[in-house]
Amino acid sequence: MSSAVESFETLRRRTLRRQRLRALAGLLIFSAILLVSFQRSQFFSSDIGGDPLGRVADFLARMIPDLKADALTADSRTKGSLAWWFYDLPVWLKLGWQTVEMAIVATVLGAIGGLVAAFLCARNLMPFPAVRFVVRRTLEAIRTLPDLILALILVAAFGVGPLAGVITLAISTLGSLGKLFSEINEEVDPHQLEAMAAAGVGPLSRIRYGVIPQVLPNYASYVLIRLEGNLAGAAALGIVGAGGIGLELQRAITYTEFDTYLAILLLIVCMIFVIDLSSEAIRHRLIGLDGAK
Repeated sequence: MSSAVESFETLRRRTLRRQRLRALAGLLIFSAILLVSFQRSQFFSSDIGGDPLGRVADFLARMIPDLKADALTADSRTKGSLAWWFYDLPVWLKLGWQTVEMAIVATVLGAIGGLVAAFLCARNLMPFPAVRFVVRRTLEAIRTLPDLILALILVAAFGVGPLAGVITLAISTLGSLGKLFSEINEEVDPHQLEAMAAAGVGPLSRIRYGVIPQVLPNYASYVLIRLEGNLAGAAALGIVGAGGIGLELQRAITYTEFDTYLAILLLIVCMIFVIDLSSEAIRHRLIGLDGAK
């Protein structure tokens, strides 16, 4: 009995030592790659001189407007007032609403496409391996496309405007939600599906009554999170001509209006806050936490 315990302890110590050595080796390799990446990216030393963090601080200082306490509530013609800082607010709000519309349309279209793709590549729902393979590889190819590159291509194809941005975000949303939805589908309780199949229920009805009720809250959560990301993405894509408030961002950058750049960024942040609070309320309502403190 004693020899068996000693053998077990010896094996346990060897296993723990081996695991620790592997973890240490992995940490050292990762640290070496990180240090080389910092060096090659010129993060701490750049050809243009100065440290990058200092240059970031200088840029942030330029973005701070020259506001005056005694003129904050004055009209837009008074330098140093809030109205002077947000001098083109009606135009920005109009373009901001266009950005919200772009994000909503793209999220809806991408979610519908991702929903269809998810059922075609879920192992427990699609019995044909060839279909699963093609759909999964297609989703992977979509996720490798950078949004800005795709937006540049679509702007060249469709011209400057929100259409290119909507298509770009819809394709990106399809790729990401398709993968997430398929993983959710593969985690459903199989017993309900087996019982329905044994009762002679068809595949579409099994999905409608056996899968959808289980996955709908998670679907909605991911769609709402993606909506928040698409709002920020729509604002960024406008810089390359894909519509929305990003067009004003690009103009501010071109003419080095750094305080205007900050004003538009603050407006975008406020828009994302509103979307985030609305999404949180909807998610809590779907999962039954709308009355929770």
